[in-house]
Amino acid sequence: MFSSIRTKLTVTYFILLVVVMVSASLFLLNLLKNYYFAYQYEAMVAAARVVRDLVAPKLQTTPDVVDISNQAELVARQSRSRILITDDRQRVLGDSVRVEGLVGTVLNRPEITHALLQQGDKSWSVQYSETSGFLVLQVAVPIEADGEILGAVFVSSSLQAIDELQNDIRTYLLLITLLAILTAGIIGRFLARKITGPIRSLSEATEKMAKGDLSQRVPVRSRDEIGRLTRQFNEMAAQLQENTRKLKEFVANASHEMRTPLTSLNILVKSMRDFPLEPEEREEFLDDIDQELERLIRLVENLLDLTRLDKLATEETMTVADVVPTIRQTLEMLQKKAKEKQIEFHSILPAQAAPVFAVLHQIKQVVFNLVDNAIKYTPAGGRVTVTLTQENDCLKLIVTDNGVGIPEEHREKVFERFYRVDKARSREQGGTGLGLAIVQEIVRNHGGRIWIEDGPDGKGSSFVVTIPRASLPAAE
Repeated sequence: MFSSIRTKLTVTYFILLVVVMVSASLFLLNLLKNYYFAYQYEAMVAAARVVRDLVAPKLQTTPDVVDISNQAELVARQSRSRILITDDRQRVLGDSVRVEGLVGTVLNRPEITHALLQQGDKSWSVQYSETSGFLVLQVAVPIEADGEILGAVFVSSSLQAIDELQNDIRTYLLLITLLAILTAGIIGRFLARKITGPIRSLSEATEKMAKGDLSQRVPVRSRDEIGRLTRQFNEMAAQLQENTRKLKEFVANASHEMRTPLTSLNILVKSMRDFPLEPEEREEFLDDIDQELERLIRLVENLLDLTRLDKLATEETMTVADVVPTIRQTLEMLQKKAKEKQIEFHSILPAQAAPVFAVLHQIKQVVFNLVDNAIKYTPAGGRVTVTLTQENDCLKLIVTDNGVGIPEEHREKVFERFYRVDKARSREQGGTGLGLAIVQEIVRNHGGRIWIEDGPDGKGSSFVVTIPRASLPAAE
């Protein structure tokens, strides 16, 4: 029953409204009751004082009960109450009720006793009248003359009007409460639907994504927390869809790249097994198998390198280091390859450079991949130059060649996995299409940038890499 947020919100609104309305009704009823009671009490005390002032002189002589009763009756009609006047022994001297009045009787009322003793805080009471069926308020005021207590004025009045007024107000409040609950129920249901609608859409979209449909998007209808959550969900879904697409392309490309050398190996092995070969032919086939195996090994190693790069931040700790020795050592490894291809190979490196946060073996891989590519795609007689300069906030490594170059429309795509400008030529050179992707991933993990510019005189290419300098605390 309460499994949905919409129902929970509606019930919550309902309960809150009932609690607030009932509390407000009780408070209002009590406030009105106290107000009208205080008003009635003050009116009765005022009436008693009027009677007191009228009859006080009459009690100093022999009292005329008829005259005193007339005075009491006159004021009682105006105040809608019953008024009795007693002497100091609580004997009734006047009564506003003529028929079956109490004149001549002793009225033993605690209110009168307290009034005669001038205990004003106790000279009133509220009692239930069995005759009328309503509460009755009773007030007594002492009669004084020349500092002597001569008697008391006793006033009683039914609280029927207050009870009836309270009943009417209670009825109105009940109707208002019911109407408010009905209205709040409708509005609460509407608001709950408006609030939970996007959440329900998110839930449904999430369920569909869990089943493999990554195209799900949820319309953003607000700018609040739910709206921000919806935008983040859409961004996450788009990123997930894009990553899934890239993963599928990556798997397809990796499968294709592996299939080519495996197919070649299969053909070569079957040929050696099924056909008689001369020693020279057999040696040539073995050389071809060796080349294909090396190509396959490089592909696997590059794939492993890409997976390792994702764990850089957690499993490999960067150190503050000078990268010049690492770069110089890497270039020395590649000098032989450049010499074999009759390529002029130059490097311009400082004796030392500003320290950077780096994983040195990955810096070595960046330099190796860039320079190795430059040598591969530069014809004999060409030139490859490696330069390291120190900028204000970074180190800048530039690998320049005057080889075949990279057209401008391909310069951003060459960093994608398995992308080749000239696929046939790249395979001839033994490339896997992953070298530059690895370089870009390493540079990004080091907080740097990489881009391509034209080579000298518009020939060849210049790969530019920047790595930020390490910010070290000042020595004390």
